[in-house]
Amino acid sequence: MSTVTGRSANSGDALLRRMAARRRRDNIIVGILAASAVIGGGHAVFDAFATPPPGPSASSTISLIGRAQLAGSFAREFVVTYLSAAAGQQDRISEFVGAAQQITLPATGRQVTDAEIVFSTRTESTGNLDVWAVTVSVRMPRRAGATDDARQYYRVAVSVVDGRLRALTVPAAVPPPERGIDLVLAYSNSCAADSPLAQVASGFLQAMLTGSGDIARYTTPDSGITALRPAPFSAVETTAVTSDDSGCGASAASARVLASINPKADGGAAPTLAYPLDMVRAAGQWQVRSVESVPALRNPMTVSSGQTANNAAASATAAPTTSAAAVQIPPATQK
Repeated sequence: MSTVTGRSANSGDALLRRMAARRRRDNIIVGILAASAVIGGGHAVFDAFATPPPGPSASSTISLIGRAQLAGSFAREFVVTYLSAAAGQQDRISEFVGAAQQITLPATGRQVTDAEIVFSTRTESTGNLDVWAVTVSVRMPRRAGATDDARQYYRVAVSVVDGRLRALTVPAAVPPPERGIDLVLAYSNSCAADSPLAQVASGFLQAMLTGSGDIARYTTPDSGITALRPAPFSAVETTAVTSDDSGCGASAASARVLASINPKADGGAAPTLAYPLDMVRAAGQWQVRSVESVPALRNPMTVSSGQTANNAAASATAAPTTSAAAVQIPPATQK
């Protein structure tokens, strides 16, 4: 009997200790949550237990791209049909927009060609309903009977519900996209033709574009770069080489290079081309590691001085900008 009583007493003491430990733990958690509520707002308590929302998945991204393409294709067809329609062809328009629209069509439809989707953005999304604003550019004669044409821009609002599309209104003529800004490139140093970087860049482009010379001589073993086949040009003339290396290859171990060339084809001269190159020096020999898809930009990213989005005086042959008045673009901040 005494043995049983002793076990019961021991079990009771253990239970009390567990309850006390649990109470202390609960008090700590409550204290932390209370402090979070004071510091971060009441929603912080609920956020501590909330499951984070799922991020964008591959399937949702593909679905969004598909709806954007669907809306764009519909808008392009609508703009072409609407602008080329003539009086008595309202039935063609009713395939795209509701009959409540007050529409007057000209006696003769206009010739519309070269329709392109310029921009598309989703403005509303509720359940299975999306609304897209799509800008379409077309070429049309400047006036009736004229042979010269000009590119014009029209915007259409399109609703998409389970793959079914409808325009909210008839198209609206809108201005063309504004001219962008010029960003300062990282190639701030001009390299002479006899500099190490200029010599290798010129030989590399000659071998890659004309098929003359051994391209492996100018590339790293892991570059994967081969000469173009068939060779698009018969000759190339290097007109300018600039680099982020002030010594143009005299002492640095790596460099970013921008080489401009004037190519020649069998039919005559061709427009100037520019190649951004990533170059390294191994065993005293400069080689091309890659032909970069995007030129190197100044870090921090900088807008060319005196350049605005509406500046129409852009020069394709301007020297690299090093003005201290250049405007720096601050890095993006995450909120």
